[in-house]
Amino acid sequence: MSDRLRTALFKLASFGVVAILLPALVPSYALQQISIAIAYAIAIMGLNLLMGFAGQICLAQGALFGFGAYVTAILNSSYGVPALATLPISVIATAAVGVVIGLPALRLQGLQLAIVTFGIAAAFPQIVLKMSGMTGGVSGLPIDAPQAPVWLDISPELWLYVVSLLCASLAACLVALMLSGDVGRALRAQRDNSQIAEALGVNLTRVRLWAFAGSSALAGLGGGVFAIISGFISPESFLSILSINIVIGSIVGGAVSIVGAFFGGLFMVFVPTWASDISLSLGNLIYGLALIIIMMVARNGVTGFIEKWLSMILRRTAGKTTPVVELREELK
Repeated sequence: MSDRLRTALFKLASFGVVAILLPALVPSYALQQISIAIAYAIAIMGLNLLMGFAGQICLAQGALFGFGAYVTAILNSSYGVPALATLPISVIATAAVGVVIGLPALRLQGLQLAIVTFGIAAAFPQIVLKMSGMTGGVSGLPIDAPQAPVWLDISPELWLYVVSLLCASLAACLVALMLSGDVGRALRAQRDNSQIAEALGVNLTRVRLWAFAGSSALAGLGGGVFAIISGFISPESFLSILSINIVIGSIVGGAVSIVGAFFGGLFMVFVPTWASDISLSLGNLIYGLALIIIMMVARNGVTGFIEKWLSMILRRTAGKTTPVVELREELK
């Protein structure tokens, strides 16, 4: 069995054990916060697909996240559609919006595309306020929390955690399948060298639009899950800073990692809170220092840092000796 496969199996097993044990180890309020972190992780997973694997910069992920949340809220609040039944509609609608946003990506690259997509993120809260007849404006919209099945005697917080975890697991499986096939190879090829990829027969237009559609669909799913967990949404939840925070979560967790999205979601939810708890006046300073330290220690994200050490440990347990030079490279 290769080191890469052993590392992947170890990560999968560890993730499953932690996910099962968490409800017994944390209080109800913290479990709800973790559920929100998982919702963010779904959106980060979509950004990883677009930015890490396809090489396209997008600063509108927060707006797409909010769009999916409002689709869920409007369908549930105004039309009485069950909350969970709105999620597929949120995914499809947000994917369609993502294709429209992806059209400029056919001509724009780099900073130009970043500015265009950030403009969408900045405009989204104002658009929501202008459409107050549908979105509730400043007052926001409530969402009816889905009830656990009668045969499942668990608390509402635990049920929402299960819902968010199931949605995230489904998203992770779909992304993994996509990346392991021809689509994944085409994404990486056009990311590494678009001219060579096109010469080898890769349709750049189709691949980039698929990347934006897939990334946006995951953002819409995350937004819908967020709306269900929160029970209420308003424009303040989807300011432009949310898109920046999702990018930070992607980089901190690891932009080319599915598991890294979950580390990024936890970072988004808990680190700013912990920084404010340490010192309310110096919260932003502590948060900034935490970002600097993480980037200095784990340049490839938390997942990349963990993978290096797991690979070293697994090689040692397999009876292999690590040369001094290789060990030095691992620690760089």
